[in-house]
Amino acid sequence: MKRISTLAVLIGFVISICGVWPVYAQQDDSKSGTAGQSEQASESEGEALKKLEDIVVTEKGGIQGIYVEPGETTINVDDYSAIGDKSNIQDLLKTQAIFDFRGDTDLVPDDDTMTMRGFSSDRFVMAVDGLTVQKTGGRKSSHIVDYSLLSPLPIEKIEIIAGPHSALYDSKSIGGAVNIVTQAPRRRDSLVPNVRLSTSYSSYNTQNHKLNVNGAIDMVTYAFDAQKNTTDGYLRYNETDIETYSGSLGLLLPYEGYVNVSASRSDIDRQVAVVNTGDDYDSSYPEVTDSSWEPYQDPTWDKEAWSYKLNYLQNLPIGHLTLGAYKSMENRNRDYDDWVDDDDHSLGTERTYWKTNWRQKGGKIQDIYKWSDSHETTVGFDMVKMYDGEDLDERINKKAGYLQHQWTITPYLETKLGVRYEDVKIWVSNSYIDYLPEWVERNWDQWVPKTYTTLKMDSFADWLRDTSFSLGISKIWHAPDYHGVYNGQGRPSGVWLDPEHGIGYDFVLNRRLWRDISLMVDYSFYQIKDYIVANRSYYEDKENYSDYKINLEEVYRHGIELCLGGHLFEDLSFYVTYAWQKFDNQGDEPAGVTELDDEAEHRVTAGLRYQLFEKTALKLDYYYQSEETQENSEEIGEDENGDPIYSYYQVDNPSYNLFNFAVEQTLFQEKWHVKDARLQFFIKNLFDEEYYDSRGYPATDRTFGVNLSFRM
Repeated sequence: MKRISTLAVLIGFVISICGVWPVYAQQDDSKSGTAGQSEQASESEGEALKKLEDIVVTEKGGIQGIYVEPGETTINVDDYSAIGDKSNIQDLLKTQAIFDFRGDTDLVPDDDTMTMRGFSSDRFVMAVDGLTVQKTGGRKSSHIVDYSLLSPLPIEKIEIIAGPHSALYDSKSIGGAVNIVTQAPRRRDSLVPNVRLSTSYSSYNTQNHKLNVNGAIDMVTYAFDAQKNTTDGYLRYNETDIETYSGSLGLLLPYEGYVNVSASRSDIDRQVAVVNTGDDYDSSYPEVTDSSWEPYQDPTWDKEAWSYKLNYLQNLPIGHLTLGAYKSMENRNRDYDDWVDDDDHSLGTERTYWKTNWRQKGGKIQDIYKWSDSHETTVGFDMVKMYDGEDLDERINKKAGYLQHQWTITPYLETKLGVRYEDVKIWVSNSYIDYLPEWVERNWDQWVPKTYTTLKMDSFADWLRDTSFSLGISKIWHAPDYHGVYNGQGRPSGVWLDPEHGIGYDFVLNRRLWRDISLMVDYSFYQIKDYIVANRSYYEDKENYSDYKINLEEVYRHGIELCLGGHLFEDLSFYVTYAWQKFDNQGDEPAGVTELDDEAEHRVTAGLRYQLFEKTALKLDYYYQSEETQENSEEIGEDENGDPIYSYYQVDNPSYNLFNFAVEQTLFQEKWHVKDARLQFFIKNLFDEEYYDSRGYPATDRTFGVNLSFRM
């Protein structure tokens, strides 16, 4: 009841602000009258100039670098003033309350550490330049998106689309889509390459060094990127060493086009946290009692990864044409020692090796044709094939086509109408069901319509100027295309499962309150039938595992998101984001209770940036998360038949409040050949809050660090 009352007060407060707060804006000194639709000033002017009737707004709403528009939030990496370095994409996403960090450590990036709107990596999209990051996953962890492979990219901006309302992305985008836009090849006025360097050092010997070199010789472009990220770790036996190298060659084409090929390689060494208690307790590390690993086992989880990509873009008479294709490979080794005989330790230990291989290849072709200022059509096709296992068997084959039309009906009303057709084929490994073959093929296809409409309220009343309402209504459809679902722990669950389907709604209010301070409020509602969950605590079919994973009859998800930000004064900017969510099972399945209550209901993120002096800036970030319960599993060995043995446990994490603080000094803007040299001192977890990671281990305590960045 207390939570409901608090939520009601919050909603009432927001509505009151929107209804009575007058709109203030800087007046155009020229008094030139109305100016029609918004236009951007040239880059040389260094600011986005928007003219709305007789109002001139000289900056986008929100804190510098984070821009909120109907249906999309954009983080411009160069503009955003981060605490610490900007090369960890997890830290950039954590500025938005709709993302929940679920990793074992925040010192370095790892696999599947983020959820979006309460959905894990198998139900939201991570994409690079419009291409969805795909992998079969599974194999002792979820293994879908490895953020340590994304962080080294030369990122220009991050586009965040909340909800299932874009036809351009994979149908698993129930929670939404995150698109990483990398720096494109471009013409240079000089043969001298551009160089960027960022280096940081912080507690627990955590180091992050990133180098980017790019340039052009006439019509030929090139780039080289390198990143090394290491840490001794906060927990016992938790060291990590990540090295990534990538390079690209491009050719500039007529009509503002280019073709670019790139390759990258990553070498990642990870240790796995072990028990730290009892007779073998090491006081230099926090106490850990619940790990599945003992110090003598020396557990590691190393990885090698390669990727090859082709990107093409050109503005042709048929439209803005883009093409992308890729092939990527990942190998991960889970190695540990175990007793030769559990009853006779005098025989010593032997090393156990478990290697997993993933391969994936795919592509996408898309054309955007602008018929007029009011009509724009996007049409495209994408496909991917995914392989895994020792023999690299094909496990998933997905093909999709999509069509989206953006129509500006009036200057105040615009809509996006889209449809996506997706065909999904999977192969389920079967060693349990006697009357079915070793490989069981499943195939599904579906048409998935999408809509998103925005109404600008400027013409209705003066007090509604700079106010808009948006409504997204889209079908949800998602086939069981993740190894952990259709073949988790080797069980042939995919033989019995049906695709998830339903509908998602988003009702969004955007309003500029004062100067560049803007507010966004989003209420979302999902109605999902046949929602897939684990049923391992309640399954009864021990022979065929027909109920090891099940489709829940129906699930509702309610959510409220709020984003407020801008400049209070010229030198002081802020942002606040809030997210509330609640999953409700409408059926009577026991798993519908235990599997849907593992996400925190409330999350808050906030930030302040204050330009204390001309070259000195102060930064403060805040994170709050309410209590949450998480269900975890971990493979701890094999039985006499060679089948894996898993440990299942529940983690109850209390709420926490975190503060990060930094002082940044601009050393100089340009000196010798060095430009924009900045030195930053930062403290994370400023007040040394005690909280816990996704496995229930103590999370990182207060850390101190320094970061130096410059370009040439």
